[in-house]
Amino acid sequence: MAPASDRNGHEGRRRVLLLPLPYHGHINPMLRLAAALHDRGLAVTVVHTETRAPDRRSLPAGCELVTVPDGLPPELAASDDIPSFVFALNRNCAAPFRDLLAGALRQEEEEDGGGVACVVADVDWFAPLAAARELGVPALALMTSSAARFRVYLAYPRLCEKGYLPVQVYRQNL
Repeated sequence: MAPASDRNGHEGRRRVLLLPLPYHGHINPMLRLAAALHDRGLAVTVVHTETRAPDRRSLPAGCELVTVPDGLPPELAASDDIPSFVFALNRNCAAPFRDLLAGALRQEEEEDGGGVACVVADVDWFAPLAAARELGVPALALMTSSAARFRVYLAYPRLCEKGYLPVQVYRQNL
């Protein structure tokens, strides 16, 4: 990945790395953001897992796709167990993403170009966000879901403080 230029020869452009979770409801908003950023003069790289990677032809014009290994067993990748899938992605992709970003930063130092402006990752993609912060790259979390889910995120700490969460299930002996 060449952070200082994209494959279309746009030398010296600042690059944004976008990391959607591998679900259409997460990929589609991220690709719309990719198109908007590219239209405003930024180079865009979509970083995706090998599992469920989008077709390169579906990317907005001028955007690059880079895949990272996820090491997921096929049965988990095909499973409907979304929490286990997302936690496994975060665990398995932390090192590959960190290596990819560190390589882009090293390349940025060697070349005279725009470099990595920031990382934008899905809000549930916490491992890449942590790696970006660790390497000193600005990181933003994009919530691709509804306003109702956003409100739940905001309310969660308070619900825990008040003792409503986690929900305790009491069983009575009958």
